[in-house]
Amino acid sequence: MKADPGRIASIARVWPPELRLVLLFGPDDSASRDLAGQLVAGIAPETLTEIDGSSLKHDPQALVAAATSLSMFGGRELVRVDGLDEAGLPAVEALLSAPAGHPVVAVAGDLKAANKLRQAAEKHAAIAACAQYEATLRDAPKLLAEMAAPLGLRLERGVAETLFASAAGDRQVMRRELEKYALFKDSAADNPQRLDADDLAALGIASGEAELFAPIAAITTGDVATASDLLARLPDGTAIPLLRGLERRFVQLIALRVEVDAGRSPDAVVEGARAIFFKEKPIIAKALAIWTQDRLRRAMGEILAAERAVKASGGLADVGAHAMLLAMTRRAAAAARRR
Repeated sequence: MKADPGRIASIARVWPPELRLVLLFGPDDSASRDLAGQLVAGIAPETLTEIDGSSLKHDPQALVAAATSLSMFGGRELVRVDGLDEAGLPAVEALLSAPAGHPVVAVAGDLKAANKLRQAAEKHAAIAACAQYEATLRDAPKLLAEMAAPLGLRLERGVAETLFASAAGDRQVMRRELEKYALFKDSAADNPQRLDADDLAALGIASGEAELFAPIAAITTGDVATASDLLARLPDGTAIPLLRGLERRFVQLIALRVEVDAGRSPDAVVEGARAIFFKEKPIIAKALAIWTQDRLRRAMGEILAAERAVKASGGLADVGAHAMLLAMTRRAAAAARRR
C-alpha cells in the first residue's frame, strides 16, 4: 500500500503486527536512507541484519531466511536491505508467503511507475511503500522544522534555508547537522531551544561551510586573484573542510554536466535543478561551462589525494593543498579563456 513520510514516522514508533515490509524509493535517495535510519532508530533492534539488495537476485530465499531466523539474544530483530530493485521481487514475494517474522526495511532506487516491484508493493496490504521526492529551497522551512522538533530545536528565520543550502538538500547531512546543534544547545523535546545564525557560526557553519562558498566559487570559475586572496586568509586547519566542500561541488557538477553534454545549456540545466541556492545558480552555471567530465574526474582525483596528504601530515599539508587548488584554479581560468 502507498504510504507517506508521516505514516512511516508512525511505523517507526510502533511497527504494526500485520506489516511485513517498508519499501522506501524515489529520486531522492538521501531522503529514503534518512527515513530508513529513522526506522532503525525508532525500532531500536538488538540485532540488525543488513543485506545487499543485488544479492537477492541470485538467492531470493536469503531475505526469508534473515526475516525468520531465531534471535540469538531473544530481543527484537530488524532486517535492512539496501539497493533493492525489480530483480528482488521474487525475494519479496517469498517473504510475503512465509510465516511472519522480523520487520524488514528496504531502500530502493528511483522505481518508475511501471516497475513491477513498485506496483506490487503499492498494492499489497502488508507493505508500506513510500516514494521520496527531492525537496527544494522553498520546502526548507517546513522540512527542517519537522526534523528539528523532536530534537527540541526551534529554528529562527533564515536558519532552515542556510542549513538546506550548505547540505545541498541532502537530508541525512541536514539531520546530522541538527543533531550536532541539539547537543550544542542542550535541547530536547521537553527542553526546547532556539537555533539562530549566531549558533550556526559558533559551531562552524560559517567556517566549515558558508565561509567556504566564496573560495569554492573562485576555484571552480577560474578566478585566480580571488582564490589566491581567499586561500591566504583561511585559518590553519581548514584544508579538510575546504577539500570536502569542493568535492561535493564537483560531484554536483558531474551530475549536472551529463545534461550539458546531452545538449542543454548550463543556465537551463541549473534553472531546472533542485536544491541549488538561488545565489549560487550563476556561479554553478559558469562552472558547468568550464568543467568537462574529464577535467572533473582529474580534479576529483587531486582532491582525494590532497585530503590523504593532509590527514597524513597534519596542518603542515594545508600549504600543499592550497598550492594544488591554485593550480586547479589556473587550469579553470585557461579553460574559460578558450571557450
